[in-house]
Amino acid sequence: MTVAPGARTSRACQSRYVETAAQILHRLTSYEPGRAWDAPVDDPRVVQDLQASDPARLPWFFKRYAQRLPRLWLSRDLPATTAPAVAVLAGAPDLPRTELDLAQLSRLLHLSAGVVRTIEQPYGTHPFRAAGSAGGRFPLELYVAVPEGQSLPAGVYWYSPLEHALAQVGPPPRAGAPAVIVTGVPWRTRPARRPRCA
Repeated sequence: MTVAPGARTSRACQSRYVETAAQILHRLTSYEPGRAWDAPVDDPRVVQDLQASDPARLPWFFKRYAQRLPRLWLSRDLPATTAPAVAVLAGAPDLPRTELDLAQLSRLLHLSAGVVRTIEQPYGTHPFRAAGSAGGRFPLELYVAVPEGQSLPAGVYWYSPLEHALAQVGPPPRAGAPAVIVTGVPWRTRPARRPRCA
């Protein structure tokens, strides 16, 4: 039975107080006075030889499919907008409603997950996205589902951020409207967060 340090319990109740998993994680990975901030706690549950962001262990920055999938290349010439950013953020832009077309979808995908520049590193090409990510690991993947009868090509697509293209990964949904689906890949952030993930 683990008792939280400094827990206020009577002697009779002390044997019944058990730390939750969250409390244990917090205690084992938090800074405490008198210990160097980067020195791990002496506990078998804590990684002792962590090399943060070890290039040899970094996962890919985005999903890769084994087979070559048909691509729908998106334009990098993004359409301009006229609404002020403040009005858009307030949900009150003075714009007419229109159907989502390929140019607007291209803009949406690029500004939310697109690659804006790259840098060569010893482990390969490091992409930088339009929207930042803690540790530069970008754990989100975007998919677009378009049913038949829309102004967009029908199908289920994965957004390839480096190519700025849609790779068709499935047939179109049976009904509904076009949708952007955001999925998470939590282990992609692990190299930067390993002390709290081990």
